[in-house]
Amino acid sequence: MEDPLPIPGTVQQVDLDHTLRLKHNEEHQDIVLIPRPSSHPDDPLNWSRNRKFLNSACQMTWCFFTAALISGLSSAYLLISEDTGISVADLSTGNGLMYLFMGWGTLLTQNLAQDFGRRPVLLVGILGAALMQIWSAYIKSVGEWYANRILLGIFVSPQEALIELCIADIHFAHDRGFHMGIYNWTLWCGAFLSPIAGGFVAESLGWRWIQYILAIICLCLTVATFFGFEETMFFRQVNIQEPIFSTPKDTAALDSSRDSDENASSESKETAIPSVVPVAAETYEIKTYAQKLKLWGLRHPSQPFNFFRSVLLSFRLFCFPTTIFSGLLVGSILAWYNVLGGSLAEVLGGAPYNFTTEQIGLTYFASVIGVSIGCYFSGWLSDILAIKMARRRNGIKEPEDRLWMFLIPIVAHPLGCILYGVGASHHIPWIGVVIGVAFICITLPMGSGLAITYIIDSQKELAGESIVTVILIRNTIGFAFAYAVNPMISNMGLQNTFILIAVLGMVFWSGCLLWIKIGKSARRSIAKSYWNLVESHGLAAH
Repeated sequence: MEDPLPIPGTVQQVDLDHTLRLKHNEEHQDIVLIPRPSSHPDDPLNWSRNRKFLNSACQMTWCFFTAALISGLSSAYLLISEDTGISVADLSTGNGLMYLFMGWGTLLTQNLAQDFGRRPVLLVGILGAALMQIWSAYIKSVGEWYANRILLGIFVSPQEALIELCIADIHFAHDRGFHMGIYNWTLWCGAFLSPIAGGFVAESLGWRWIQYILAIICLCLTVATFFGFEETMFFRQVNIQEPIFSTPKDTAALDSSRDSDENASSESKETAIPSVVPVAAETYEIKTYAQKLKLWGLRHPSQPFNFFRSVLLSFRLFCFPTTIFSGLLVGSILAWYNVLGGSLAEVLGGAPYNFTTEQIGLTYFASVIGVSIGCYFSGWLSDILAIKMARRRNGIKEPEDRLWMFLIPIVAHPLGCILYGVGASHHIPWIGVVIGVAFICITLPMGSGLAITYIIDSQKELAGESIVTVILIRNTIGFAFAYAVNPMISNMGLQNTFILIAVLGMVFWSGCLLWIKIGKSARRSIAKSYWNLVESHGLAAH
């Protein structure tokens, strides 16, 4: 017997027979718009292309420079250590604490954004980050450094979860992967390009000027965010019981009384489905530009929210296998990044390569190339794959469809580890080591992009809380590896460390194949609990 409740994430993305009374994409008439937009002109899903572009540009700029901000000092650790007396190991530990609190800080910032709106959280975040940068230029002790990194992690934590939620606020499911790809590109490129610039700034002006320049940029970005970023939180009521699948057209064999019954049923269904056209008595107040700049009163009065219940909800979602899978996948990716970042300077700076600081910085361009390739596969190409698979399944889209992209990183990850870790141990030419870095970096945005898009597709109504849970898992794993990377390489050696990482990476990516097989069953098993949470928390409006 079929479950009375829909399986979270299973939707009819393509209307092959044009039988659904839902809004469709203007360019591709058979693609259903998911989530269903309301009829309000200020609904972010209804925004014009230019309006969405401006909002996305603000999001991506915010993300790029916060990523640059947390990575800009990494190329100058030796100079900082000589000047302040703080050891490189303590600087690295502080960096690990920053990543840890970037994850756990989402419990605060994500829930504040759900209550007060996205705009004030992003503005306070970037302003606070600018102040932390100025403070870090005058730090003299390990305790101060740790405190600075912890606070910085909390201020920039919106890049971990809130930006993904903003993407889901204004973009439909059929093109969400493309925009997640752009997000991942800005995130990783900000992290990889900033050490290049930071190395040259430190050599010519001193390491403190890295902080001053980034602080100035962040203050300018605060102003740009205030005037350019429009609030994306919007309340739209959704009926989870409404039909989301098309019905057969073939009724030739039915007699006249059955036809009458079907007509009556059809009329009843039409009444139950919310109309996409506003009723005559319904009027809308269009926001003026001045009203769009408000930093208060952004939550709709009908939208229920309780801060502490939402925080607890993120912990309750640890019981869902979908969040565990997504968290482990994206957490493993952050772990490999921390191991790579923690060993690159030692590998290329030592014999036989003996790279200078500037030369080591320039090798990050290989990372940018790898990240760009990975963003293409996990973004735009995954959208195309998901739509094609939905067409083959009579229009039904499953969140697991995108996971087939794992076939690329399951090859690229071990190949990159062997070229980089094993190759450097055997002193292969430096170009081979750098190519290995590029192959590893192909997998970084793929893991984060596929995992986050999967959890949004699977649990859209609880997207904000689900992303927080995933990030908590990810950054806890990342912190553990950041803390252990140097002892691990010292005890096991570079070659054995990366052989282990190659094997672990293949295991995690192979998990995607298993999840493609059992993912829908896992989502079916949580359907009752999921929809109960949606209704009890009043979150059917996402």
